[in-house]
Amino acid sequence: MQNLKINLHGESWTLKKFECSADDLNECLKVASRMKVSLAEALLDPFFYYNLKINTIPSVEHLPGNIISGLLNSPKNQIEIVLDGKKIKKLHFKDLNQELLLFPLYNIHKTEIIENYSPGMYVEQKAIGFIASYEIKLDSFDIENLQFNLLQFKDKQLLQQPTYQNKNFRFRKKETLLIYQNSFEIL
Repeated sequence: MQNLKINLHGESWTLKKFECSADDLNECLKVASRMKVSLAEALLDPFFYYNLKINTIPSVEHLPGNIISGLLNSPKNQIEIVLDGKKIKKLHFKDLNQELLLFPLYNIHKTEIIENYSPGMYVEQKAIGFIASYEIKLDSFDIENLQFNLLQFKDKQLLQQPTYQNKNFRFRKKETLLIYQNSFEIL
């Protein structure tokens, strides 16, 4: 049994649409009102979650709802393929762009989200560092069976969790530093 790891380093981008039950939303609105800020502003404040005391909404990191996230296509990125503790390949996001090649080097699956924002509360974040480590156990490894999943959302291209022969990797860990966050409401 071989252990395959995919490590993503660089800059990540995350968009979270806050969704919760009507009772939890009412409680969130009450706490934001006591803090004298809008709910969108309160979602970025760590003391909001401390005052909220709802187990299903412990922090902005674990905000319930829909999430779009991945390694951002920027110059500061690196993709490592590690097999049984030995680094066998180091790539950059630009290496996955194969439009100018006669034969593709890597198995790429592209998805494009063309819908606009639906009404709701959103939190946008950027982070840098060790974005993700994904792991899977295999009988044998062939790089042609490794599939990189790219997501196009508005002007951002993101690398998401890879797959191997249609099997999902397990997320292991991340070590990032948050460099930007914003919240907004679409009516």
